[in-house]
Amino acid sequence: MIVKQLLSALLVLISITAYAVAIGIRLYPNPKPANDFSLPDLTGKVHQITDYRGKAYILSFWATWCAPCIKEMPALERAAEMLQEQEILVLTVNSGETRQEIEKFLNKTPIDLPILLDGDSKVMDRWKVLALPTSYIVDAEGMVVARVVGGQEWDDPSVLTQIRALTSTAQN
Repeated sequence: MIVKQLLSALLVLISITAYAVAIGIRLYPNPKPANDFSLPDLTGKVHQITDYRGKAYILSFWATWCAPCIKEMPALERAAEMLQEQEILVLTVNSGETRQEIEKFLNKTPIDLPILLDGDSKVMDRWKVLALPTSYIVDAEGMVVARVVGGQEWDDPSVLTQIRALTSTAQN
């Protein structure tokens, strides 16, 4: 009896885990145009959505106080390196923090990804981000094709394959 209950519990756990993995990247059945933005990076250079027309990208919203954000950053950086060949960019948007807070964080945890500053979180609101981290996959036609809420192992081969597949139609 106990063995049967343990096996049942194990199957439920495996099912929940498989389901959680499967919903990591949520595809949009009807992709929608990426919301416009105009944000400075840490150097003061202003980035606009129009700068990325014709390019696929991952847009990741994060904050320095967000433990899952910090945990996923190294994998996001490695993914950026691996996706360079396909010309898929990775952009990060820090939400609600000052340049000084971010620079203090970067002194302890170096990140070599573009960091856009959304100090008043208006862009985060426009993109309908409800939790951090939240990332969007945008194809080269400027259409949001998928969303990821929560931390992601961005450099996992299966995730990279999915990103390449989601963004390849517009690149060909």
